[in-house]
Amino acid sequence: MRKFQAFDEYGRHDPGSRKGLKFPRAGQRNRGYGMDKAEIARRQLGKALALFIDDQDSVSVHCLACGGGEIAEHLTLKARQTSFFDHARKHQPDLDTKKIRRVRNQYWNAFKHATSQSGFDRQDEELLASFSDEVNDHTLFVGWYDYARASTSLPLEAQVFQVWYFAMYPEKLASQEAVEKSVRLFGSDHKTISRSEAKRRLRVVIESSREDREIMDDPMTENRPLDLGPIG
Repeated sequence: MRKFQAFDEYGRHDPGSRKGLKFPRAGQRNRGYGMDKAEIARRQLGKALALFIDDQDSVSVHCLACGGGEIAEHLTLKARQTSFFDHARKHQPDLDTKKIRRVRNQYWNAFKHATSQSGFDRQDEELLASFSDEVNDHTLFVGWYDYARASTSLPLEAQVFQVWYFAMYPEKLASQEAVEKSVRLFGSDHKTISRSEAKRRLRVVIESSREDREIMDDPMTENRPLDLGPIG
């Protein structure tokens, strides 16, 4: 049994669509992938996660993750798969989807807009003061969740990040198997360790996992760099 599997936010195994977007598998060459919406989502989510893992600028991470995540959600629905928000609403029918989207986009809108729709300066001071890197944990998780539903494979880093996320937020898990996996890899002291230590553990597990041929050769592991770099 492979070490990493995609779990939904309730801890159930969720492999996503096996007929979704097709990207290079392990051992394939990183060439010939044109610019379309799927590629744009992958590039934005990949760059966002790369910056996040290296503990770089949190605002850039958030903007990229929101942009890629919005496209990924559309691709999921286009592939006739269940998006994160639809999945959440299925289990909690009383959820206000429009309100959830407003909350999801509140920081993103504050970061990318200087004025309101009426043309006046936005009054975002209080909102901006409340932003922290922890917000990106959830933004990245939702973005990669939707991307996984529309795709046939995920970068290794995104797979490890999913497990790291559950180690940081075990209350979101319903599966004991998933709880044990996250604790085994990342420890159970997430409430007491520093943010930098949590990120360091994420980097360590990613690097050690690159040596695992079972993971790297698995057809669900995309074999392109997380940060895809320049076009062409």
